[in-house]
Amino acid sequence: MNTQARLGAFVLIAIALFAMFSSKIGGFQWGEPEGSSVDVLFTDASGISVQTPVLMAGVQIGDVASIRLKDNRALVTMHIQSGIHLPASTRAHIAGGGLVGEKYVALHARAGDKQPLTESIIPSSSGGSFRDMISRASGLTDDASRFFSKAERITDKLGAIIEENRADIHSAAHGMAQLIKENRPDIRSTTHSLSGMIRDNRKHVDKLMRTLPKAADAGQAFFTEGAATMHDLHETIIDNRENLYRTLFELRLAAENLEKFSDDIRRNPWKVMKEKPEVKMDKRARAWRMEEMLMTTGRMGLAPAAR
Repeated sequence: MNTQARLGAFVLIAIALFAMFSSKIGGFQWGEPEGSSVDVLFTDASGISVQTPVLMAGVQIGDVASIRLKDNRALVTMHIQSGIHLPASTRAHIAGGGLVGEKYVALHARAGDKQPLTESIIPSSSGGSFRDMISRASGLTDDASRFFSKAERITDKLGAIIEENRADIHSAAHGMAQLIKENRPDIRSTTHSLSGMIRDNRKHVDKLMRTLPKAADAGQAFFTEGAATMHDLHETIIDNRENLYRTLFELRLAAENLEKFSDDIRRNPWKVMKEKPEVKMDKRARAWRMEEMLMTTGRMGLAPAAR
């Protein structure tokens, strides 16, 4: 082999070794990587990028393969090494080593969970990084600062109101004290009388206090039963509505007939007498009467009285 051939072989070997070392250092793999891929949706994926390590229990089990936007959230695709089987309770969050530490995707699962993961998207949980804690603490500090600022403004306004009305407040307090001082004997006597009344009627008061709960329960039971009775009465009226309407109609007719009868009796009181007054018949009526007697008895006039 001549010198040029040996030089060319050396260059090829150097290029191959350089490519191999570059792929190892850069994480480049030839062909499809072995293992599996899972996705996780984050509301904020800042701090991670492609090839960001994926750790579980502090052990790297894969890395981030891609990051893209889906439904206004970050869809992170992770490549998990072969031989790693994620349990069904797996959750993911973005964690970091400190304030300026490199971030990574942390996976955690419930202890003892042996059921395999069947979903293609892992649920995400709230991050537990120190930076997030500092951010939330800063937010709480800002809220507390705004609260104390408002409280300080309210206190200043209250102080200003008190300062403007100091004379009126002092006058009202002085008047109240003077009124109490002037009526101290009456107040003391009233208090003493009230105390004696309570002491004298302690038994009655105690009995009343013991009776009040029972009375309240009885009243509640009464109103409950009354409500039930009213409901039953309403249902009965609804069920017998037609009969009630008919009864009212007949009562109205009876009242009208009674009114007509009363008016007739008032106008013709002789109708209530035992014997009707004799009314003389005219000639025509007498002829009809005679004709009726002739047709029914076969003779004219009345039958002779028996001797």
